[in-house]
Amino acid sequence: MVISAVDRILQEPHLLNNMGRIGLVTNQACTSQDFRPTVDVIVDALRQNQTSSLACVFGPQHGYGQTEQDNMIETPDSTLKLANGAHVPLFSLYSKTRIPTPEQLAEVDTILIDLQDVGCRVYTYMLTLAGCMRAAENLHKRVVVLDRPNPLGLSQSHRPAAFTQGNCLDMKWESFVGWYSIPMRHGLTMGELGHFFYALDKHSHPYEVIPVAGLKRSTSLTELKNRNWTLPSPNLPTWETTFCFPAFVTLETTMISEGRGSTLPFQTIGAPELPAQRMLEIFDAWNSTVAPQFRFDGLKFRLHDFRPTFNKHQGALCKGFQVHVHNPDDCNTFALGVLFLAAAAAEFPAFQWKGPGYEYNFTDPPVHLVLGDSRWREFFETLRGTPWSNTLKARLLDMLDWSEKDAASFAESASKYHIYPA
Repeated sequence: MVISAVDRILQEPHLLNNMGRIGLVTNQACTSQDFRPTVDVIVDALRQNQTSSLACVFGPQHGYGQTEQDNMIETPDSTLKLANGAHVPLFSLYSKTRIPTPEQLAEVDTILIDLQDVGCRVYTYMLTLAGCMRAAENLHKRVVVLDRPNPLGLSQSHRPAAFTQGNCLDMKWESFVGWYSIPMRHGLTMGELGHFFYALDKHSHPYEVIPVAGLKRSTSLTELKNRNWTLPSPNLPTWETTFCFPAFVTLETTMISEGRGSTLPFQTIGAPELPAQRMLEIFDAWNSTVAPQFRFDGLKFRLHDFRPTFNKHQGALCKGFQVHVHNPDDCNTFALGVLFLAAAAAEFPAFQWKGPGYEYNFTDPPVHLVLGDSRWREFFETLRGTPWSNTLKARLLDMLDWSEKDAASFAESASKYHIYPA
């Protein structure tokens, strides 16, 4: 059985011993498997503990209550009322600062982090962890991660393409989704990412992970899919939407809707006049002809029109499709994402990129920041107005071959930071 660190604390409150004054980094969706909020679990455990106390709480992007949509919508500092009636400071790590300040950490000895990452570089919680570690290094604080499973699976040395996908970030495209050269699907837990950041940033502060019990690198996505899910941000309401995120987060850089304003973001895709049927024909032909490591056979697609209630194309009828997750194992969602962009560039005359202004980078094209390398946009631009063909497919496969070699190299180098066995 896979038991997250916060669930372990329910049975082992002594795991919080000797942490002194705790600054807890979390949000309201971080719960135990019986849906008890992490804050409540920590407060209850500390009642049995004379060596630790809760000093404050920090919230990541979307706010502690996850009420804010999209990127660069900030939340202010406030206070948090605990279940016992007490109040503690609630500091925002997605506002005027994304790294805890000396003033915020003045009454903190240990930064305790419980955040549900989604296994994708283009998700800011990993950089909230990295920012906390940088603050801890400067102020000589301790960092402890309450680890959780990566819902998209763990990298495995004998089959890295299974759960580690996409080229590594070219560091010239830095933003708040890019402080480190990491692929789109990284195959690590938050605790393992912390070890990676610790080494790259040459930290010396105390860093510890309270690990997930029963987790292995071979734990299947089907098993992880069946765990209770609470949405870590407003547009990842289900495990299935989360699984589709690495494919269609790329659409945040275009004027095609990634499904915000629908009930299934990242699982419902479309735009006015999008040739959705043609997109699905290209998907089918791809899966029937390319090598297994580039396929996404485990996904089923169904034509589905929708009318977004907010965000891109608000109120307009979007022609599109819904993704159904049939068998998530051995499914290359990165390949799906870039295939869709390539097919749209070729077949959709209204295809359009969004301009700069993405995750605190106001200079560079968002597509460079999300896909991590300018070669992708340059490639897509060469496809404009050219009907999809086997020639274009072969060119995309060459791009994917480069990117997946990048991913495999990362998986190998990151293996030294693994916590969990094969």
